[in-house]
Amino acid sequence: TLQFRNGFALSTIMHTKKINGEWAKPEVADFCGIYTDLEPAFSPDGKRLYFSSSRPVSGSKNKDFDIWYVTKTNGQWGNAISLDSTVNSKEDEYYASVARNGNIYFTRAVKNREEDIMVCRYDNGKYSTAESLPDEINSTGDEFNAFVDPDEKFIIYTGYKRKGNYGTGDLYISKKNNGVWSASKNMGEKINGAGITYCPYISADKKYFFFTSSRGIFKTPFAARLNFDDMKKLMHDPLNGSDNIYWMNAEEILKEE
Repeated sequence: TLQFRNGFALSTIMHTKKINGEWAKPEVADFCGIYTDLEPAFSPDGKRLYFSSSRPVSGSKNKDFDIWYVTKTNGQWGNAISLDSTVNSKEDEYYASVARNGNIYFTRAVKNREEDIMVCRYDNGKYSTAESLPDEINSTGDEFNAFVDPDEKFIIYTGYKRKGNYGTGDLYISKKNNGVWSASKNMGEKINGAGITYCPYISADKKYFFFTSSRGIFKTPFAARLNFDDMKKLMHDPLNGSDNIYWMNAEEILKEE
């Protein structure tokens, strides 16, 4: 997602290809560029791409964010389709993550609890009613942007403003043992830091762990007095406190699982 940080007025999904070891110039995804779109996530088989959007549903003027998907056929993404009302509601739905069995995890505002991580189980071609994950993961505060392992062995998500956080929002991990989610564990300062850390994602081959962070480079006092050109350089630097995508070897976190 490429997004102007002050709200969702400018937010679209981009894609780029790695050619001869170099990333090509990013382009707007074929199914985006008109509406407010964000948070793409592949299905485990790579044939579907799920994302959140405030685009209208069936000709209506949509006012909230719902989860949509596109399907790839012959190398091309098709038209965007909105998930049914079991998943999408009058509340905002964000950051879909789909398990191999079809279960879909996402974020939704919940009465008296701010945002929770929800799951709709998939059985016989239909989704069950959405339910919040247990208190080992959710709390009365904000939990959002969960990545679930395709085999549901673990889940990684952001816990916002929790006691003991390294930043405002930190990534946590919970494992599933005998069908029960374990108490969540902060993933530590190697990943979490100043600002907010969110949008975790592990590549299908489990080689790479991606996440977004607003960590910056500004530390005062500065070694020398800044002039105007120094200020401009800092403000236009990628590490100016705007949110960036980071990556690391997934083995570093999966070996503990």
